[in-house]
Amino acid sequence: MTTLPFRYEVMDGKGEPMFIDFRRATVDDLDKVIALQNEIVEALPDKDLYATFTREESLGQLEHDICMMAECDGEVAGYSVMIPNDPDNPENYGKYFNYDREQLAKTVSMDLTMVAPKYRGRGIQRIFNKLRLGMAAEMGASEALTTISPDNPYSYRNFLVLNFDIVDERELYGGKRRYILRKEFYS
Repeated sequence: MTTLPFRYEVMDGKGEPMFIDFRRATVDDLDKVIALQNEIVEALPDKDLYATFTREESLGQLEHDICMMAECDGEVAGYSVMIPNDPDNPENYGKYFNYDREQLAKTVSMDLTMVAPKYRGRGIQRIFNKLRLGMAAEMGASEALTTISPDNPYSYRNFLVLNFDIVDERELYGGKRRYILRKEFYS
């Protein structure tokens, strides 16, 4: 597990090195998060691929969840959220399976990852996923759950390579079709 902050080197389109800095996000990043969400939604050919968050919901995430920011030369490259394994958090995805308090306390929810169109294809989502999985294991979680649109093959593949399995398909987020994926941690 890599601790935050850290710097990751990738190549730009011309074969030159570019550096992506990963850090914990704070409430001071709220405007950046909203701007990134707007940029991503605007670029989507199918708006059902992404479930948007209100400004208040995003602020709540920054205040209560584990949020991370990726930046390149001061520009936002990505943002990611994980809901900790809190049995009292109504956003814990274990609620979709009617988990009891004990199981909710062992379940993290890998809620959201956004990567700016300009920075896609550079492994940012995979790095966020690995960071979140490492943090989940450190918190004593026994599983991680996430939701993905069946029409988003890029995100889907990024979770499959980390040994997530589809455990359900249902309508979420106001009627959007989603897979629910799970990864179990073995000790």
